[in-house]
Amino acid sequence: MLEKLGRLIREPLVQFILIGAAIYGAYALFGERPQEEQDRTIVISEEQVNSLAAGFARRWNRPPTNEELLGLVREYLRETLLYREALAMGLDQDDHLVRRRLAQKLEFLTNDLVKLTPPAEEVLERYLQENMDEFRPPDLVTFSHIFFDPDRRDDTTLPDAESLLEELKGSGPPTQETLRRGDRFMMQSYYPESTFREIQRQMGLGFAKAVMELEPGQWHGPVLSGYGVHLVYVSGFIISEDPLLADVREEVLDAYFREQTEKFNAQYLDALSERYEIIMEETVDSGETEAPAGSAAEGDPAS
Repeated sequence: MLEKLGRLIREPLVQFILIGAAIYGAYALFGERPQEEQDRTIVISEEQVNSLAAGFARRWNRPPTNEELLGLVREYLRETLLYREALAMGLDQDDHLVRRRLAQKLEFLTNDLVKLTPPAEEVLERYLQENMDEFRPPDLVTFSHIFFDPDRRDDTTLPDAESLLEELKGSGPPTQETLRRGDRFMMQSYYPESTFREIQRQMGLGFAKAVMELEPGQWHGPVLSGYGVHLVYVSGFIISEDPLLADVREEVLDAYFREQTEKFNAQYLDALSERYEIIMEETVDSGETEAPAGSAAEGDPAS
């Protein structure tokens, strides 16, 4: 009998049940329970039920049936019961995920405060003028190029490119026959109305910078890229104009709110830090770590 009992106790499932029973038994004996009767009351208001129904409708594009709504309420009650008991057991203490989630939730609430006061039109206009580069459309360049492959030509790559450049000078815009004078290239030889970032993504940063500085209407080179050597003919530039506020109002408003939110959050954290006594432990290198506003080093607590 004792041998069978010993084997039973060594079973992982049985051990898990015993450990769980011990934890809940200790909590029942020594855990702190809410003292006030209102802490043991769960109210499911009509507003909460309507919110559950609205959430269902947003997800499924239809209102819930009575049975589905009852299921939503039951799930809400289940979650609330578990949440209340988890708090009573102190399961939220020293939990990094809970800390981060609560901090994010408070930050979301403070972010919404910024949007409660929309800026006047003159404020947005001034913000646009001060940050015009952020909202101006990118310049566009149209160009063609002839590629010289260093893997194929080796030491003759640059001389071959320079020789063809001399031949092409004064020849005017490129033709299909002209573009076939070089080596086979894995991408296109003609780039219509391309932005700096588009050119950079395909040809590399150095090539993109060089092309944006070339004078239109003539051949240039050699221009280097990560692929090899190129002769480049720029057909034209489209220089973007400063946009009007009416054309980019939504983008300006979003950027304005982002900036104001960052400022508000910084001020809010400074104000919060002044309400707490913040002690930096000796293990923190105060020479490299700057304490938040309102904090105090150990031995000099904030009053």
